[in-house]
Amino acid sequence: MKRLITLLYILTAAIAISAQPSGVKKAAKNILKLTTFKADGSLLATGYGVFCGEDGTALTAWTPFKGAAKAVVIDGQGRRFDVDCIYGASDIYDIARLRVKKDAKTRITPVDIEQGQQTAGTEAWFINYDVKAPQFTKLPITKVETFMTDMPYYIIEQENGAITDAMAGSPIFNAQGNLMGLIKTSSVRTDLYVASARYALTLQPSALSTNDNTLRYTNVRIALPQDYNQALLALMIAAQRNDSINYSSTIEDFITMFPDKEDGYEYKATMLTDRKDFTAAENAMNKAIEVSESKDNAHYYYAKLIFNKETVMPDAPYAAWNLDKALQETDAAIAIKPLPLYRVMKGQILFAQTKYKEACDEFIESNKTEPRNDEAYYYAYQCLKSMKAERTQQLEMLDSALSVAPKQLLYLSEKALLLMKMNRAEDAVTVAQQAITIAPQYAEGHGLLGLALCRTGNKPTGIAELKRAKALGYKQADAFLTAYDK
Repeated sequence: MKRLITLLYILTAAIAISAQPSGVKKAAKNILKLTTFKADGSLLATGYGVFCGEDGTALTAWTPFKGAAKAVVIDGQGRRFDVDCIYGASDIYDIARLRVKKDAKTRITPVDIEQGQQTAGTEAWFINYDVKAPQFTKLPITKVETFMTDMPYYIIEQENGAITDAMAGSPIFNAQGNLMGLIKTSSVRTDLYVASARYALTLQPSALSTNDNTLRYTNVRIALPQDYNQALLALMIAAQRNDSINYSSTIEDFITMFPDKEDGYEYKATMLTDRKDFTAAENAMNKAIEVSESKDNAHYYYAKLIFNKETVMPDAPYAAWNLDKALQETDAAIAIKPLPLYRVMKGQILFAQTKYKEACDEFIESNKTEPRNDEAYYYAYQCLKSMKAERTQQLEMLDSALSVAPKQLLYLSEKALLLMKMNRAEDAVTVAQQAITIAPQYAEGHGLLGLALCRTGNKPTGIAELKRAKALGYKQADAFLTAYDK
């Protein structure tokens, strides 16, 4: 009896499948069941979709991705794939375009996308996903509307409502087996809505996709744009998000897309350095220097990486890295292309080595070409200050910095302090007033103004400014008030 039932089941399934157009039967292998998971690994939601690209690109329902941290799909052949990234999504049409992870040996034969459109009354095909025995249902198209200028939007009325929201994302095919689109259900009607699959193919990532009003609701990684500059901006934004797993994958994706650009290797090396995996970071930068089309920039990035590590993480030694090595990489960059940026980096390394005269020379040299860099002048001022150079010389360098950035509060504060050291308190008052005119709530500006006023003999006004500075959070106000408020 058991054998008879099995034979009847197989015969029934065979009859059902044989009644379908060959193109529709073939498409069943590419239908996907989507499962999404929360960050803790627990099940979130399910949906459906279909492969539309040999590289593992697929179209699926979007709703299951809301709040998801991970997703997998299983195709009609029973093969399981992890979702790698999402290209784009539409909440209105409940469609996501994504890519799965696959090795080079795995072959995917995608469905063909319908290029024209069907008319009302034409029969479409719904395939109920099942690895062993997919079920085929013929559905008449009730109405065809147009959206996005020339794309069809199909409405299919159901009499029995057999296809429910649990089947959202299931593909609908024409008689030739071409994908018309994915099902979107309604919470108030039994009708099915199918936006053209051609629209889903237009969903593309941008540099700001992570802040997109739709995509921001998922934690599944967003794909990088194809344009280099857009992808680099997206990588910069990804670096600021607290998502180490997705960030690491995004870096690798960038390197794969732009293997001759040094940026990806620099981001990778920085990430590895933060993890104190210095050997892997060194390998990443050596690879950048080897393959980069801008080797000067690769050497510069390597110098900056070592410099930052040596100054920020001095208690985590790595034998191959030191300030001399950073200097060597900077010189290599300058030898290829003597950009001012590289000279500023060299000056910073020399300053860290307490070679103030050499550092000062590099900062000044970097500003011999336009546009001038206010920071380079300020660094040169710091060198002169460390060398205990003449105060008039220090003042000239600060004035050079302010000529480029006249509203930089740090420079104005330094100048006010320096003027007071030079017994020019009245001039210091003028400079401090400039600072608080620019930023009325600038605590240090009020503190320096108060100190300068006290030194000119105007103690009542000076003490009032010091008290205001204290209220704004100026930490040295108490010491100055103790000295002058007697």
